[in-house]
Amino acid sequence: ARRTGSLRIAALPALSNGYLPRLAGHFLKERPNLNLAFFGVISPIVVDWVLNNQCDIGFAEVPIAHSGLPRQRLPALARVAVLPTGHRLAKKAVLEPRDFEGETFISLSAGSSSRHLVDQVFHRHDVRRVLRVETTLSEIMCGMVSSGLGVAICDPFTAQEFSTRGVVVRRFLPRIDFEFSAVFPAQRSPSPVALDLVETMRKALVEFEDDATLSR
Repeated sequence: ARRTGSLRIAALPALSNGYLPRLAGHFLKERPNLNLAFFGVISPIVVDWVLNNQCDIGFAEVPIAHSGLPRQRLPALARVAVLPTGHRLAKKAVLEPRDFEGETFISLSAGSSSRHLVDQVFHRHDVRRVLRVETTLSEIMCGMVSSGLGVAICDPFTAQEFSTRGVVVRRFLPRIDFEFSAVFPAQRSPSPVALDLVETMRKALVEFEDDATLSR
């Protein structure tokens, strides 16, 4: 049951744009009789598809609106600062809110939990940024940063994908956690292979943060 059959996964873009497909690929190599369907969609759709039993497991950013869905919280990772290559702030190993005073800033969309957390930190430190662009996807945000237009605070997964594509990644303090959970359909118990994937991911995330910390 753990190595045969099929598994349907939906994951938010921060995970599905590189990190989770690589992890899932290694997971499948060890299970040659397991088939996979993988969908990258925004968190509300992840939750909706799991709620409607269209997927066996979903990975969505918290908070999650449907309290009745079974879930497992995964290790939170720190958001990072992303800068264009050659930016003046790239000389610093750790960035703080005051470093962003007057900088052109690329944000996630207003109303999102990520946007609220980031804005809250800058407001608390009375830092004025030039908010020129907002977008629903961190990939678009990093693409804009790589053009040299401005800077951003980003989830660590997307930042890693762009670290060789014109973007410099730096630690940011105070820490702003990027938090997400694995969610499962309410009508049935999670499959053993789905639970195996979550446990594999839990261990890999600890290594991911350790490696990211050492590389900055």
